[in-house]
Amino acid sequence: MKRIFALIAATTFGSAVAAQEAYVGAGVDYHFPHSGDAQTVTSAIAGLGFDTGLFGIGAEAEYGFRIAGDNDYDTARVRGWLSYDWADYTFRFSGGVTEYYFDDDNAGGYSAGLGAERDISDNLTLRGEFIRDFMDDTFTQAITTTRVGVFYNF
Repeated sequence: MKRIFALIAATTFGSAVAAQEAYVGAGVDYHFPHSGDAQTVTSAIAGLGFDTGLFGIGAEAEYGFRIAGDNDYDTARVRGWLSYDWADYTFRFSGGVTEYYFDDDNAGGYSAGLGAERDISDNLTLRGEFIRDFMDDTFTQAITTTRVGVFYNF
């Protein structure tokens, strides 16, 4: 009986480790504040997830640097995500916290996202995503981000 328990435990933990996916990537983001000027950002993104077949769960962190536009701020997000595999596509739902960094002030809030991704090769993934940031009143109440990103999967 002890051997069966040990075998089941080893199989369970071993399959979780095998299903672990780490990735890094970069995205080009277009920020559209619902009051204020838009800007374009490039984001560096890193994440870790567990794939259980049709469903996945994970977390990612990102930092965005301004490259064009009338505003001058950087962005940071930490998000959890759930995914669903359907044919050749993976649909991703996310939520987390957001911070905008200005020269003299910060604005924080939370975010919700919806996206789709497709594998380009064994290690590369292309993702399109819409992210909605709900901010406090120091900057704007809401910002919609449209992202196109490429990710390297380890």
